[in-house]
Amino acid sequence: MQYIIGKYGYWLLAVSCWLLTACSSSDSTDEQRKGSSLTILPYAATYHDVGNSQRAMSAGFSSYTPAHDLSIGLFVVPGAGPTDGYSYTTVHPFRYSSGAWHSQTQVSSGTNYNIYGYMPVQSPITVSVYPLSGGSIQMVFTNIDGVVADDVCFVTGVSNAADNLHQGSFGYTGQVDNNYVYLLMDHLFASVNFKFTLDHEYSQLRSIKLKSLTLKSTVEIVNAKVTLTPNTTDTNPVSAAVEYTKADGTSSTKFFESALGEELNATVISSYACSFAPIAGNRLTLVSIYDVYDRHGNLIRENCTATNELPVLNETRGQRVTFNMKVIPTYLYMLSEPDLDNPTLEVN
Repeated sequence: MQYIIGKYGYWLLAVSCWLLTACSSSDSTDEQRKGSSLTILPYAATYHDVGNSQRAMSAGFSSYTPAHDLSIGLFVVPGAGPTDGYSYTTVHPFRYSSGAWHSQTQVSSGTNYNIYGYMPVQSPITVSVYPLSGGSIQMVFTNIDGVVADDVCFVTGVSNAADNLHQGSFGYTGQVDNNYVYLLMDHLFASVNFKFTLDHEYSQLRSIKLKSLTLKSTVEIVNAKVTLTPNTTDTNPVSAAVEYTKADGTSSTKFFESALGEELNATVISSYACSFAPIAGNRLTLVSIYDVYDRHGNLIRENCTATNELPVLNETRGQRVTFNMKVIPTYLYMLSEPDLDNPTLEVN
C-alpha cells in the first residue's frame, strides 16, 4: 500500500461542549454510594475546530464513556486552599472498568478539600501540584511520550452537583454519604484523526483488513507546566500559556490493533484517533499493517506495511486535525493484478 499526500481537511465540532464520562447512579454499586467513599463523575472537553482563533467556552454537556479501561488521578488536598511551600504528589487513582469508576479514596463529612487531577494515570507519566501565590497552583507533568494513544487531560473545575459545576472552582466539601465529585477536564495535547474508506470499484475486487495503526514521533519525551488560577466566574482557570519542553529522540504508540483485522468499507467510514504533543518539531509518521483478500475471500497478502510521513501539523492543545483517507488502485482504468494487490491510499 502506497500513500499519496494531498490536501487534508479540518473536520471538527464547531461548537464547544463538555462530555460526561459515564458514571451515573445506575453505574455505581450501593457500596460506592454509601459512606465516605469518593465517587467521580468526570466531564472531558470536546476538541475544537482548528479554524477558531480562540478556545470557546463550554456550550453544554453530554454523556461520554471511555473506550477502554483507564484511570484518572486526583490530588485530594484537605483545607481551605493549597499551602505555599508544599508540593502534592499523592495521587488517588480512580479506575474505570466494567462500566463504573472504582476507588478506595475516603473523605470526611464536613471537611473542605481542594481537588486537582489529570488523566491518564500510566507509567512513566508523573504529575505533581505546586501551590503558587494568590491561591493559584502549578501542575507539572513529566515523562509523557510525544504521541499517546489515550487523551491527556487535566482537571479545570470540580463540584458536588452537576448544576453547580463551573470552570475555575476546585473546592469540595465531604458529605455523610453520596460523595460524588463532578470533574471538568481539558486537553493537554492535540489530536489527529484518521478516517478510512475504500474505493467503491476496488471494493468489488479486493478486500482490505486493517490490523494495526502506529503513530511515530520525532519527540521522545514531553514535560509540561499548567498554571491554574481559581475563579467564581466560570472562566477557564488556565491563566497562562501551557509551557512545554521536550527531549528529542523518538517515541511511538499503537493506537489501533485487531488480530483478525477490521475490514475497510466503501460507504462506512472507519475512524481512529491518537493524541500528540502540540510542540514545534514534533513530526509524525503513520505506520499501517493490513491484509489483502481477493473477491472470493482468500488471503493473498498478509501483514503488509505502509509508512506515511504526515505534513507538519501546527495544532495547539485541544485541537484536532482529520485526514480523510481513501484506498484506491493506482491505475483504476487497468485494474492490473499487481496493482489490485498493492493499492494506493489517497489522503484528502
